[in-house]
Amino acid sequence: MIQRKYLIPAGVVALFVAVWTLGWFWFAREIQVGLQEFAANQDGNPVTLYWDGVRVDGYPNRLNTHLTRPRGVWSGPDGEVTWAGADTILGFFTDGGRTVSFRAPGTHDVTLRANGAERRMAATGQGLGGRVDFDGNGRATGLRGLATELDIAVDGRPATSLDRAAFDWSQVENQADSDGIHPDSAGQTLIFSLSGVSLTAAGLDANLAATLGRKLDQLAGRLSVRGALDPADLSPGGLARWRDGGGTLEVADFTLAWGPLRIAGDGTLAVDDALQPVGAFTAQIAGLDRLVDLLEQTGQIPPQHAAIARIGVAVLTRAPANGGPPQARVPVSIQDRQLSVGPIPLLRLPVIDWN
Repeated sequence: MIQRKYLIPAGVVALFVAVWTLGWFWFAREIQVGLQEFAANQDGNPVTLYWDGVRVDGYPNRLNTHLTRPRGVWSGPDGEVTWAGADTILGFFTDGGRTVSFRAPGTHDVTLRANGAERRMAATGQGLGGRVDFDGNGRATGLRGLATELDIAVDGRPATSLDRAAFDWSQVENQADSDGIHPDSAGQTLIFSLSGVSLTAAGLDANLAATLGRKLDQLAGRLSVRGALDPADLSPGGLARWRDGGGTLEVADFTLAWGPLRIAGDGTLAVDDALQPVGAFTAQIAGLDRLVDLLEQTGQIPPQHAAIARIGVAVLTRAPANGGPPQARVPVSIQDRQLSVGPIPLLRLPVIDWN
């Protein structure tokens, strides 16, 4: 009688384990077949993805899908972007099945080919992971990620390194924003936060490096693209079409911490007839007096402009009510490649060649 007492519960547990096991292996098989069919039927898609092999593990409570040597191509009318990534682990069946998580530490190569020219960027991260969100039609609507100990090289030369980089990109088609300067928008938004950004390869002036340092402590903000801008078509023609349609790039919650310099603000960027940036911002700046001293020492502004700037800084600077270094609330503008703080021209910006 005692053995019969436990026979039924044991049978139920055994049945559950058997059903769970069959279900897990069925799902694993479906994932493998589905990915193989996806790779074989991408004709006509602007983005195509490939890999050398697919393997699923994680039984009994996970479905980890391993992609060996994943690669992708994003083709546009004026060129293409190719990607070759590190071996990647995908996780499925989260948030109602519309989110795929990923882990892909290692080296990722991105090559941009347009108008007969080629640029290559290689990013190597000790840690790299995140998630991709999809809508009901299988289109990507969001990408969130975190990279640590990231080294970036451009055209084979070291460009920078970062201690940590977090980003969150999202897109909602035909989303109106009554608060935006361009309310009819594709709704593309990028939230980013970078820390420990090395400037060693930037060729900084020795005085600038001595005053501010060779590493950005923090660079963060939210960028919202208003108007239809194709990220794969940053050619002169594509940018002109975006500009003529009233396109703008809105910057919010911008934060820069670089040595004694602290900047926080919001504003809007666009491009002029020459496809050079123009913009207007309102910023809280701490350490502006030291920046003026530095610009005068390096000859980037004449002594008379520096004297006027010091007077303006002294008038505008206030100590925050909650403590901290004194800050100046000033308008910042970019016009005709001239960066100005209030009425004072500070820097002449280099020409950006979009070809």
